[in-house]
Amino acid sequence: MSSQGLLTEIKKHLPFRVYGKGPVLELFKAGGHFVNKKTELEATEVFRSDESGELVCTVVFDGKEKISAALTNLKLDISHPLFNKVRNYRREVEVELSQQEAPDVNRASFRIKDLYKK
Repeated sequence: MSSQGLLTEIKKHLPFRVYGKGPVLELFKAGGHFVNKKTELEATEVFRSDESGELVCTVVFDGKEKISAALTNLKLDISHPLFNKVRNYRREVEVELSQQEAPDVNRASFRIKDLYKK
């Protein structure tokens, strides 16, 4: 599924429960909130970043604290109908980023949107 198709599908399901990973948890903790990977968060909006081309969600904690987080740093509840599609998207992005780790590749020019130029 293309990222545009996934974006359209996700918008149909907003808002929905998500769980944070690494950078998302760090942002909330920096704001003085106690969160961990089991803390329920809520995705209220989704959009494509102009800068990277990646899908980004507005995430709310405790009904008031909002941050923007890349979809690759969020996990959906396993019962969500888009769980597998979002998981596959995250894996595609991770594979592409790992390929960018090669020493002869200019990582500065890579953008997530390059994955979806098919």
